[in-house]
Amino acid sequence: MSRVKLGFKNWNFSVDKQTTLEAYEQVETSGAESCGCDNCLNFAAQRTNVYPNEIKELLTELGINWMKEVEVSHYARTAPEQHYYSGRFHFLGTFDGKNCEIPLQGGSNGFSLDLTPISETFSIGFRHSSDLTAFSDKNKLVQIEFECKIPWVLTEKSEPD
Repeated sequence: MSRVKLGFKNWNFSVDKQTTLEAYEQVETSGAESCGCDNCLNFAAQRTNVYPNEIKELLTELGINWMKEVEVSHYARTAPEQHYYSGRFHFLGTFDGKNCEIPLQGGSNGFSLDLTPISETFSIGFRHSSDLTAFSDKNKLVQIEFECKIPWVLTEKSEPD
């Protein structure tokens, strides 16, 4: 196991980069392409422009292939030509810094996310979870959550409301 230590904003990471790289090599299709719905295909069509460069660099340093997000969800059109999406990645390791998972009050098992803005259209956060992961061993996984606002670019498909 080769541990790599790195920092980003107010977080410090310890990552097993080799195991993370190997897990992403096993992923044949990203979450967006494997779903194939119009909303996911809209995301996939502009994936290279969705992530700020500093996020692409961070994901690469963590051993993550940023072309292979685990999942993408479309929530709504928030303005003309603007759509709200969320998604996630995983890496094997740990982090110190803000955990984006905020437990709900009143004894519920639910939670909300408090993500950190990187730009006007992209936010990110980190928490310990393994939702829909490609990793065979789900222990010690960090789940990267992101939200973004992107335009509708599929000219052959109608823009949803």
